[in-house]
Amino acid sequence: MFVCAECGQRHDQPGYCPADGRALVPTDDPLLGTDVGRYRLAALLGEGGMGRVYLGVQPAIGSRVAVKILSDQCARDPALLERFFAEAKAVNLIRHESIVSVLDLARLDDGRPYIVMEYVEGSTLGPLVRPGSAGPPPLGGIVQVITEVLSALEAAHQIGIVHRDLKPDNIIVTGEGHAKVLDFGIAKLAPGLSHLSPRTATGALLGTPAYMAPEQITAGTVDPRTDVYAAGIVLYEAVTGRVPFDGETLFDLMRQHLEAAPVPPSRLRPDLPPALEQVILTALEKAPERRFQSAMAMAEAASLAASGLPPDQWRALSRGGAITGGRQSISKRLSPSGRRMSPSRQPPMSIGHDVTY
Repeated sequence: MFVCAECGQRHDQPGYCPADGRALVPTDDPLLGTDVGRYRLAALLGEGGMGRVYLGVQPAIGSRVAVKILSDQCARDPALLERFFAEAKAVNLIRHESIVSVLDLARLDDGRPYIVMEYVEGSTLGPLVRPGSAGPPPLGGIVQVITEVLSALEAAHQIGIVHRDLKPDNIIVTGEGHAKVLDFGIAKLAPGLSHLSPRTATGALLGTPAYMAPEQITAGTVDPRTDVYAAGIVLYEAVTGRVPFDGETLFDLMRQHLEAAPVPPSRLRPDLPPALEQVILTALEKAPERRFQSAMAMAEAASLAASGLPPDQWRALSRGGAITGGRQSISKRLSPSGRRMSPSRQPPMSIGHDVTY
C-alpha cells in the first residue's frame, strides 16, 4: 500500500498523488490513509512507548492536526488510560497559547482512545541545544523559549495544575523560535480538580529522573516550585548542552538531585552573564522555599538578566533569524497572569516530526 503524506489518499501502486503531485510513500501501517473522526491520517509524526502521533488532514478544507493514538497494549492499562484522558482535560482547563491545544477526544472503532491536537511545525528543544559544529545556541533565543515556557506554566499553576514532567522532549520550538509545551499526562491538579488527575500509587515515581525536583524523589509536596526546578534543569541544559546532574545508576542520579551542587554553568559556557547564571542556580535550589516562588518570577528574572546580551545573541533558537525587540519584546508578551499580552502572529501549528511520548 502507498499513501500520500500530503493529503492521506491511499493507492495500490507506487507513483505520484494525482491530487497534489507528491511522491507516494510505501507503508504497512493499517491506520495511514484511514479516516479518524473528521481527519484522514496522512503521515506518522512520532511514536513512543504509549502510542503514535499522526498528521491528520481534513479532506474538504486541508486543515491539519496532530492525532495522538494510544497503543492497544496501553489502552488495556487503566492507569495509562487515565493519564491519557487526564492530559486532554488538563490542557483544556489551561487554554494558553504556549501550550499545544487539545481539540477533541474520542475512540477508534477498536476502542482505543485518541486525542486531536493542534499541529505545531518545529522541533523539540533537545536537538536545538545539543552541542554541534554550529557553536552554542544563542542565549537570547534560549531566554525567548524559556520565558514562554514559564508563561505557560504560570497559567497552569494559577488554576492549580502542576506539570511534573517538564523536559526538552516536552517543549516544541517553532520555526519562529516560539515555545509550545506538551504532555500534561501526569500533571498534578489542585484538590478541587483532583477528579481529573491520574491517581498515583503510594511510592510510585512519576516524572523523568534527570529533571525531577528533590521533593518528587522523596515523595514530598509537589507544587509550582517543582516545575520551577525542572525549568532550571532545562535552562541549564539549553545553555551548556548537558544536564547538571548525571549518574551511572538511577540511585546515583537521584542522590545528586538531593545532595550535589551543580557545576556553575559559566564554567561550561564562559559567555554566560552572571545574572543569568544566578537565575539558573536559584531555580535549582534544593529547598523549594529558596527557589523562585513562581514561574512568572523566574521568567521576569530571566528576562531582566538577558537585557544586556549583545544583538548577535538574539537570534531565534530554531533558525538564524533575529528576535525583534530583544528583552523588551519578551517582557511585553508576559502578563502577571502568565499569559502573553498580545499574541504573536504566526501560522497554525502542529506537532513536529521528532515528537515522541
